[in-house]
Amino acid sequence: MEVISRILLTPAIEFALDKYGILDLAEELKLNMTLRDCEQAPYLKYRGIKFNIPLDARTPSYSDASTSATKNIPQIWELSFWYSFLDRMAEEKYNVLSLWSLSPFPSMVRIPEFPRACLEDVKVTTKPFHAALSGRGIYGEGHRKSLITVKRMSIEEKISFWRSVMEYAKLRCIRVFLFTWNVFVYGTEDSGYGITEDQNHPVTREYFYCGIKALMETYPLLAGIGVTAGENMTFNGTSTDDASSFSVTDIGFIAETYGRAVADYLREHPERDFTLIHRMQMARYDKIMEAYTQFPGKFEISFKYSQAHMYSSTKPRFIQEFLEEKNPDTKVWLTVRNDDYYMCRWGNPDFAREYLKQMPVDCMNGFYMGSDGFTWGRDYMTVGDEEHPLVIDKMWYMFKIWGQLSYNPELPEDYFIREISRRFHIDGAKGAVVYRAWRAASRILPEFQCIHWHDFDFQWYPEGCCMYDNGEEDKIVFADIHEFMECPAIPKGEYASVQEYADSIVSGAALQKISPVDTVRAMEVFAAEAEELIAGLYPEPEQKELSRTLYDIDLMCRLGRYFAWKEKAAMNLAVYQRKEDTARKQEAVRQLRIAADVWKGYSAKVNNAYIPQVLTRLCGKVNVQEFDEIVDLDILLAKEM
Repeated sequence: MEVISRILLTPAIEFALDKYGILDLAEELKLNMTLRDCEQAPYLKYRGIKFNIPLDARTPSYSDASTSATKNIPQIWELSFWYSFLDRMAEEKYNVLSLWSLSPFPSMVRIPEFPRACLEDVKVTTKPFHAALSGRGIYGEGHRKSLITVKRMSIEEKISFWRSVMEYAKLRCIRVFLFTWNVFVYGTEDSGYGITEDQNHPVTREYFYCGIKALMETYPLLAGIGVTAGENMTFNGTSTDDASSFSVTDIGFIAETYGRAVADYLREHPERDFTLIHRMQMARYDKIMEAYTQFPGKFEISFKYSQAHMYSSTKPRFIQEFLEEKNPDTKVWLTVRNDDYYMCRWGNPDFAREYLKQMPVDCMNGFYMGSDGFTWGRDYMTVGDEEHPLVIDKMWYMFKIWGQLSYNPELPEDYFIREISRRFHIDGAKGAVVYRAWRAASRILPEFQCIHWHDFDFQWYPEGCCMYDNGEEDKIVFADIHEFMECPAIPKGEYASVQEYADSIVSGAALQKISPVDTVRAMEVFAAEAEELIAGLYPEPEQKELSRTLYDIDLMCRLGRYFAWKEKAAMNLAVYQRKEDTARKQEAVRQLRIAADVWKGYSAKVNNAYIPQVLTRLCGKVNVQEFDEIVDLDILLAKEM
């Protein structure tokens, strides 16, 4: 049995895509299970990871203005990192790795027509990042003066490196895609070609066209390219953030550069299996399809399924209008964004199973799951952990849940209990307790985010109860009691907001949606269940991973209780604003006092276990203990209302 395990992790074994029978066989042999005949087709054809990749300070991704990205730049250029990462992906039945970068070409390819538009060596910068939400300014003149070389590599060595990564991925039956945002030309500043961010500049257009062709020529195992309209583009020479005013122009630029390059290459190499994926972000479906009517290759669409917060409703409705509009033959990829859990280990198979079953599977090719505000490389957040495990290892249960269930959503509860027991070296009875506690704690935040909704990661980071104010403040701000009172519920959902609740109380009309009173009550029940279950678990000193998992379960419960108390106060104050019921106001003050104590317990435990991090889209460092004084101000705000 041990011999089989070693064979499986040897790259000499190559098996066809989606043929995981040998992995299942080894699993059954290791567990001394009775071998059985089984025929299993994947529920979703492609099951992927979205990895915002920090190639170099000079060629950043969206996540690069962050602690996790900076720390991981050297790791990205180690084959041992990728071998381990790809092994973990294959074991959990992921078969797509999507690498996302604002400007990957200078770090990955030498373009024959622009031979100087490439970068030697791998560099980081000592200058702090403070980028615009659009991705502009992640790397600038100040960063150029503060560069440090962390690895000596020629561009030829970099090309060889990425070929090796893709070859290893192929051995693990994993297809590699490269995604970009547009138009970013980081890394070309010293090339001398006059490449600019102006999409109408002929040199810029030629650079992108030639870059795509060179990329396809250089990497024969690259499965496809994903593109985005609008992130850093202009309309008639004027930068804008209004998607409706410039989407046609931007789609045209992408079609005439990326699209034309892929089409021309495929005409020269018709045997090449290659896919162009166009994201719906800041673009109109009808205009996208008009631009690609004559495209000769595989052309597919990507949609951001739950916006930035997958841990919310299992039935997000954002995609409904698009599904009604799109051609039935158009294949869809779902971007599934986890900008909810960067610290805590999430684990609820029931949620994932229901979420996956609600996906529009009939028209899907697959999904890729990942973060924008955090880099899924090695973990540099945990206090005292000098080994810096892969995030995919730290969050092993989360990755197992989504990978295994997207392949087979009918996996029973016993499967996950067994995996927990084996991972933590505990018996099945104790494993079942951990399973139930983990599941209960992991139900809290999704419930809350159905009644407290923001689309984007910079608008709401739940583990920090904070957001980025890109107005006059230009800084991270704590979500105070006003935010809780005014925040809407998830759009087109079944949940009522605080404001809708208050209106119903004052009018006497029955709510037609799930009341936030019921949601908060459910959150408290889940927290109580998890707390009671973990109270009887006492890990041995050597069981560090189990201890950290139980610690995270406790953190999720504490944060959930804080949200619950604060949401109850918000409901009372919202009613008070409509009719001056002083009893409501007094009760809200009492609830906020309790909430403040809960928050301080939470923040102390967070800082005991986790190092404060600079998070990309929040444009600064999140230190939850710095919010301790602000929670007390909520009490004063309530008194002043």
